[in-house]
Amino acid sequence: MKEIWLRGKRPRSAHLLVDQVKALTGLLSKRARFFLLFNLLYVVVFSTHLAHLFYFSLHQQYYPHFGLILLVMLYLMHAHRQALFARAAYCAWGGILLVVIGLLCYLLGLHQQPSLSQNDLLALTTLGIVTIWIGGFVTYFGRPGIRVALFPLGLLLFTIPLPDVLLSHVITVLQSASADVTEVLFKLSPLQVFREGFTFALPGLQIEVARECSGIRSSIALLITGLLASHLWLRCWWSKAVVWLLIYPLVVFKNGLRIVTLCLLTLYVDEGFITGDLHTRGGAVFFGVALAILLTTLLVMRKLEVSRVRPVR
Repeated sequence: MKEIWLRGKRPRSAHLLVDQVKALTGLLSKRARFFLLFNLLYVVVFSTHLAHLFYFSLHQQYYPHFGLILLVMLYLMHAHRQALFARAAYCAWGGILLVVIGLLCYLLGLHQQPSLSQNDLLALTTLGIVTIWIGGFVTYFGRPGIRVALFPLGLLLFTIPLPDVLLSHVITVLQSASADVTEVLFKLSPLQVFREGFTFALPGLQIEVARECSGIRSSIALLITGLLASHLWLRCWWSKAVVWLLIYPLVVFKNGLRIVTLCLLTLYVDEGFITGDLHTRGGAVFFGVALAILLTTLLVMRKLEVSRVRPVR
């Protein structure tokens, strides 16, 4: 009798689950169901690469957190979902072209794997899978969808590791600029300093602005933060441009400030500062200083925008 009852009737929880699935399917449009299916297939096919990329981002000092960028991108997509679906239009030819280009890029990376470094391999293959996903997005949402989601799609570029050549050039530029800022800050101090290249000679101390002093990881984090905050808080192009132009000077300023602060603390407080936690793990402190300046500038720009658009009676 028990087996007949189980065959004839479903438990109440099963009925609720079926009803919820039907309700969710009814709420999703045909376009949304197809796009959801594309994403499920995408994750299944590239799951190994995505997991490897996530692991790489956690252990590579020159690479921002991959998962964090994806979460921000998904949040922005969700926030603009109404405008996205209201203006969506299919664009199969453009989307399929991007998918083919991305697939070729991905296969080229796998083919050249023996001759590429890990960083270059991930840069090429990740460029391919990002292009494939954007191609799928273009297929289902078209050019109107790109206009709505242009900023979230642009954030995906930060998930692509920089190739070794480009990474080395960026580090050199930041290293040189940080050394110049360090020299200026030292001149404002009472210390007598002599510079030769990236080496500074102080009374009783000699330091070198190494490549690690470029702070490229925190620099990328500050860049992403500035772009995201200006996108969310500001509306005018001129106010956003002020914030964007401020990011690079803030990056090199925080690097120079960190170097000078460590030297002054070493000379006047304790010699252990030059090898202590503030040297090895104190980047967050100076990142916070740069972030505070950036957020203050954002608030000022926001107030200026409000004052300009305030209706006059």
